[in-house]
Amino acid sequence: MRFGILLTSVHDASVDPRQQVHEHEELVRAAEQFGFDLMVCGQHFLGSELRYYQPVPWLTHLSAVAPTMRAATGIILLAMVNPVDIAEQMATLDVLSDGRAVFGVGLGYSAHEFDAFGVEPGTRVARFEESLRIVRAMWSGDEVDVEGRFHSVRGARPSVLPVQPGGPPVWVGGQASGAVRRAARMGDAWYAPPFPTHTELASLRQLFLDTRAAAGLPTDGAFPVRRELLIASSKESGVEAALQRYRARYEVYRKWGLSGENTPMQSGDEVRADIEERFVMGSPAECADALGALEADLGMTDFVFKPHWPGLPHREAMSQLETFGTEVVPKLLGSR
Repeated sequence: MRFGILLTSVHDASVDPRQQVHEHEELVRAAEQFGFDLMVCGQHFLGSELRYYQPVPWLTHLSAVAPTMRAATGIILLAMVNPVDIAEQMATLDVLSDGRAVFGVGLGYSAHEFDAFGVEPGTRVARFEESLRIVRAMWSGDEVDVEGRFHSVRGARPSVLPVQPGGPPVWVGGQASGAVRRAARMGDAWYAPPFPTHTELASLRQLFLDTRAAAGLPTDGAFPVRRELLIASSKESGVEAALQRYRARYEVYRKWGLSGENTPMQSGDEVRADIEERFVMGSPAECADALGALEADLGMTDFVFKPHWPGLPHREAMSQLETFGTEVVPKLLGSR
């Protein structure tokens, strides 16, 4: 099992941007020290509640801060961006990180973002699939000649190529069954989000494997997983601490339009039960046991940890990361 740190947004425009830079630099330095080998940075546009800096330049800077770590976009909203532009951006990141880039992509869900880019609801999947085909063609080193519905590249032979032959690994995110099937057909891995319950996660993982097998594709590749994790004295006390984090973040997700299957939408007393179904919580030993089970039962290869939450002081996020790195990681690695 390998470990990644999610560099998420917890600030809005009222906070000095240099504070966000400093906090993320401190996170990746510490993560690298604790043996993490991956940093992950997502993408949103026009976020007033949470400030997202664009992931490729952000990761390029942070790759210089922690130069041994892989750098993953988690995720690029591929239906909204130009595939030629993002192909060359990611190739540049791969060169500057010495072949350690990972291209995480997804469909997106926020209507205001799609509206801003003029993407009509009925075209989102088609745009995504066409764009991913163009990106892969741009990385092939061969002449690119694609006449698409939304984008066309005619007779080009790009010279901005990744270090990794054929390009960075493609991790496709998503929580619905259709997204998981797309990940199986078009990606190298399904990047599992934190929203499915533990039971739903197992079901979607099996769907991914079955779809890959039916298409004659390898089923022994990477399985990166994001689960919300909170270290506490016990699972019971962890639920109390998780309540504040849960409401602060998931209310923003819902406001931005996240909905559909496997999405946490409960309120009131149901939230407690929902947290237990979606969080890894408890003592370092309990967290290690839960992550070990994900590896043993589902084949998880990369666990992506998010210590930052809106409203949570940075020092507490650093404390969670330190405990994870010094107590959880050694238990998992020592069990081999």
